[in-house]
Amino acid sequence: MARRSTAFERALDKALAIPARRIEDNVAHMRREFPGSDVAELTHRAADRFRTESGLTSGAVGASAALPAVGTGTAAALTVGQTAVFLASAVKYVLTVAELQGMRVVDTDKRRALVLSALLGPDGAEAIQGSLGLSTLYWAAQSLAQMPMPTVRSINAQLVRRLAKRQAVRGGALVLGRLIPFGIGAAIGWSGGRALANQVIEGAQAALGPAPLDTDAIEVIEA
Repeated sequence: MARRSTAFERALDKALAIPARRIEDNVAHMRREFPGSDVAELTHRAADRFRTESGLTSGAVGASAALPAVGTGTAAALTVGQTAVFLASAVKYVLTVAELQGMRVVDTDKRRALVLSALLGPDGAEAIQGSLGLSTLYWAAQSLAQMPMPTVRSINAQLVRRLAKRQAVRGGALVLGRLIPFGIGAAIGWSGGRALANQVIEGAQAALGPAPLDTDAIEVIEA
């Protein structure tokens, strides 16, 4: 019998369905907003926005738990919704950085590998490089475009298992922190959300490498 997908996997699947055009438009908007900025500067700005969004969203859930009219069950439901919002922001951030660095990732499975790797932080890149037997750094920049689909799906299964184990420990502690009453949860949510974003930012850099000085060439990565 086929394994049922988890709520996390369903939320990730929905986030990964973002059209490539949305990512293109986001990058084009950033270039118009910050004319003269190079790729490294735009990548830094994208990270700042993602970090702020994550802190605000997570902090709002903690603040909701402190309201007298909001019970723990309702706050827990808000936490589930916040996970989906965080994943959507994370996917947009990772694909935006890839686009800025000349990689337009269209294929869903390859998107999943890149995002799961980033969600795990630098450990994700290390796991993939170990699985592939790579001696070079920045696995996505070096190998994602040419990677055979059976390999991609095998890596995705491995990363999902690894992420589930980590989520059970770290994610559970963060959820409890957001549910602490009297506003303390809001502070934990804010800092915790930013910490999760920082992990993704570091993971994306470990997969994609440092931003080039500039690039106009775009490699479209499909199946």
